[in-house]
Amino acid sequence: MRVPIRRAAPIAALLALTACGGSPAPAPTDPPAPPPCTPDTGTVDWDEPTSTPSLLHVVARYRDDTRTTWRDLLDRPFTPEVTGDGTDRSWIPTLARSLGERHNLSLGPDSSPGDELTRLHTMLENSTQHGWLLAYSGTTLVEAGFRVTCGTAAPTPITGTLTTWNSMDSGFLSCADQDARDDPAAYPDAWDHCPTD
Repeated sequence: MRVPIRRAAPIAALLALTACGGSPAPAPTDPPAPPPCTPDTGTVDWDEPTSTPSLLHVVARYRDDTRTTWRDLLDRPFTPEVTGDGTDRSWIPTLARSLGERHNLSLGPDSSPGDELTRLHTMLENSTQHGWLLAYSGTTLVEAGFRVTCGTAAPTPITGTLTTWNSMDSGFLSCADQDARDDPAAYPDAWDHCPTD
């Protein structure tokens, strides 16, 4: 009996596939994705920063011959911020270090100290001066725009703004010393916290 040729071809193909192990050739793998573009993996360029004095903490103490009164009037530690599409809070330490190195500044990578009121109380405890005294502390807020580029991995720069703080300054004043109001001061708005009662 004669076998039709049209049936022989599928049988021959099946035998050939079985002889070769029956496994298809592996597909080519995709190249690994580039690392995300961040200030640690890219290059950071800066705009010129702006600086603004900012009062953060104020303690008042009143003393006379019969009593001593304390008031905590202002307590607002500052937390650095970063804004911009594609940015992240984890960028702040690297950005603060980069901007600080560029302008020889010691910029805060984290929130400003949260125990300043305790330190200001200590500043005033040993004073025997009567009337209202203020102890205060503040900082200089530093803000600058930036661009992060990562070459061919991310040809479009990631842009944003960093706002952080530069060291803490402190001082004290007597609310009764009206002449001192005309003297230059780092934080002239401290006078606004003098109690009136």
